[in-house]
Amino acid sequence: MKMIKAIVRPEKSADILLNLSNNGFPAATRANVLGRGNQQGLKIDTIHYDELAKDSITIVVEDQDSQKVIDLIMESAKVKKTGSYGDGKIFVTPVDAVYTISSGKPEL
Repeated sequence: MKMIKAIVRPEKSADILLNLSNNGFPAATRANVLGRGNQQGLKIDTIHYDELAKDSITIVVEDQDSQKVIDLIMESAKVKKTGSYGDGKIFVTPVDAVYTISSGKPEL
């Protein structure tokens, strides 16, 4: 299994979650986060915003579905068709185990 975590623009979260759900991936976690990328925040006139509002979307999928989920997120997260600075990042990590808290049982 793979855990896919996308840090995206907050205004794109609904599009991403709808696209995932419409393509068979309804289970995801969304959280509001603050952060900055390579551009180190945003400067407008004399004001520097060190951290920007972003959303974090996390989803765990079977290995064979990971590239499809990555592609779905990428197509929904871009502001322009070609992409823009600040559209976000996607991180993919292996998942060794998953447990259901209510039952205490591992999921296979």
